[in-house]
Amino acid sequence: MRFLTAFLMTVILALPAAARPLDETEQTALMKAVDSYLRATGAGNAEKIVETIPPRIVNVFAGSAGIEAKKVQETLVTQTKEILKTTKISEFVASKGPFDAKDSSLADGTAITWVVVPIEFTAEANGKKTRNAQPLLALHEGEKWYFSRIDGPQQQQIVSLAYPFMAEAKLPAATSTPLN
Repeated sequence: MRFLTAFLMTVILALPAAARPLDETEQTALMKAVDSYLRATGAGNAEKIVETIPPRIVNVFAGSAGIEAKKVQETLVTQTKEILKTTKISEFVASKGPFDAKDSSLADGTAITWVVVPIEFTAEANGKKTRNAQPLLALHEGEKWYFSRIDGPQQQQIVSLAYPFMAEAKLPAATSTPLN
């Protein structure tokens, strides 16, 4: 009987979440968080950018590296600062919605609402400019929206270590178009 119950729970949790529109409160909170993320990125504020990474993803990195999550965050801030020294981000915009949300649950019972926010930005590094379009995964956990840019299958795989329901999610492809 335990095997059957475990099997049924696995099947139920593996079912794709049905999309629903965000309600007005969710939409307002999401757009406030997205606008804050855009301002932090535009200003090159590495600390604020790293604060938007879901703690569960930071914990995955910490666990795999065998270090504390705080050390991972410090390393990510340092790396982000270094990237921003050589890369200029401009014309950073995000879709304003409306967004279709999906509700999922983690094995520990934590409820997660998630949406994909299309973003576009121009990046300039080493004299080369590109226009980039990427899905910004927005995850509402607890009382906060967190973000992870998904620029390809490897990033989606990393995110799915913390959020298993993302393993099978269909996300728009990231694109990068040279401008010069």
